[in-house]
Amino acid sequence: MLGYGPRVRKLLLTMAASLAIVQVVALVVAADEEGRFRRTTPRGSFGRDGPELLVGVPGGRAWGIESDLFPVPPDRSALRATIEVRDPTVREAFVRVAWYDRASGRPRQFALTDANPVRAGETVVLEIALDPPPGAVAYRLRVLARLRAPDDLSAAGAVSVRLSAPFGRPPTYPVTQLLP
Repeated sequence: MLGYGPRVRKLLLTMAASLAIVQVVALVVAADEEGRFRRTTPRGSFGRDGPELLVGVPGGRAWGIESDLFPVPPDRSALRATIEVRDPTVREAFVRVAWYDRASGRPRQFALTDANPVRAGETVVLEIALDPPPGAVAYRLRVLARLRAPDDLSAAGAVSVRLSAPFGRPPTYPVTQLLP
């Protein structure tokens, strides 16, 4: 930049700074999209294939991925989960909703809701009600799997999951009995 005048140097520095800001913003947006879910153990694997979340887990207890905290929806709602268990080493995969009494800091879960398990070789679409227990203000979604043997390690894409955004559910009505 030594051969350029002060105006050209200023213009070049402004362009370089603008380009750097654009790159940082792009990284923040990408991190935000990828940061919605994370592994529950570093020994597992997590990837994406378009809208599908691909999960691999080690043996032992149920492992998988978990979301960030979401606020409890104000109205009755649910979400759909399409789960495909591709690896025969997986005994079952399921979606768990963990309920929290705080939406910030490091809150502790105080209640759990588990969806029906999906077995190896199955593809199932589940509707999961987001019915919070009293006192719940936030929830976290987990996609977990258990292996057949404690020393096994599943394939990287052993479980494929597609989760919908929460959607409204109609209100329930009490059961009534007509008198004769």
